[in-house]
Amino acid sequence: MPRYTLTYHRKTKKKFNKLPSENEIQRVAHSLILQLNCVVKLTQQMRTEDSRYLQLLQRLRQGQCSYEDYELLLTRVVGQSSVSLHEPPWNQASMLVFRNEIRTQLNHRSTIHNAIQTGCDPMVCVAQDFCKGKPVEEPALLKNYWNYQIVRLSTCRDCYR
Repeated sequence: MPRYTLTYHRKTKKKFNKLPSENEIQRVAHSLILQLNCVVKLTQQMRTEDSRYLQLLQRLRQGQCSYEDYELLLTRVVGQSSVSLHEPPWNQASMLVFRNEIRTQLNHRSTIHNAIQTGCDPMVCVAQDFCKGKPVEEPALLKNYWNYQIVRLSTCRDCYR
């Protein structure tokens, strides 16, 4: 269970734009390490069912990869010429992206594509945000958000026509 430590819960009078010193970083790291009471080293992969890929991962951990491993990895990359993202099973595959903007674009395109396939119109539902029990109603923010969403959805719909 984490402990309360003064090292990183202490109020400081330092400016927030100043980077911490090496000594401060070491003190925080030391207090974090002291909070560990159990370390588990996982030695067996339990989620990978493909035996060739599992062996590749084991060689990768040991730094003993071969050219065949490289070729196997290339078969797992979706590129422009390898598969179509419009056909099963790739059109139902989960995608990992590193930026929220890309995730939002993928979600919009998926929504429009699904709406066209099912013959339904897409619907945007926005949650009401509250701060200290009061609804957040900033007209400028709401107007900009709705204009942005309408432009994004109409742009995505044009991609599938």
